[in-house]
Amino acid sequence: MTMDAHREDTHRSDGRGGDGRSDWRSARMVLDNGGLDADHRMQHELIRRFVALPGEEAERKPALALLNELRRVSVRHFLREERVQASMRYPHLEEHRAQHRRLATLLDDIIGQVDAEESAFEYSYVKAKADELLQFWFFDHFVKADLPMKSHLAKFAVR
Repeated sequence: MTMDAHREDTHRSDGRGGDGRSDWRSARMVLDNGGLDADHRMQHELIRRFVALPGEEAERKPALALLNELRRVSVRHFLREERVQASMRYPHLEEHRAQHRRLATLLDDIIGQVDAEESAFEYSYVKAKADELLQFWFFDHFVKADLPMKSHLAKFAVR
């Protein structure tokens, strides 16, 4: 099955793909139809590309390149999201900001582990754990912290 056929096969109207992953075309996943959504799609795509890489030593450098790009995109996104929250006086801004700091620290830890060539663990093991953790890192924050912001964003949307 081609990637496009698989993508079409897994999209459903409930906002989740048949494989349990979120469908970024679903209205349920849209926050602002703008920069925040574009950032989320980019973060998701970078994580998807990282997870798709094999856990072979030869793939360590491409993996690190993706993780460093994810770090760059995420830092920019966190600042953008916090500016938006401040502009609408979002009541959970400080908690959200603290979550962003913890997420950035965790991402730095993942990058450090993937980068560590002198490790007690084989790269394939580290990569497999990073695959799991990155997906949780992104989706847990998105579902628990970003999606609840949607109703606040709707109140401030330009009509």
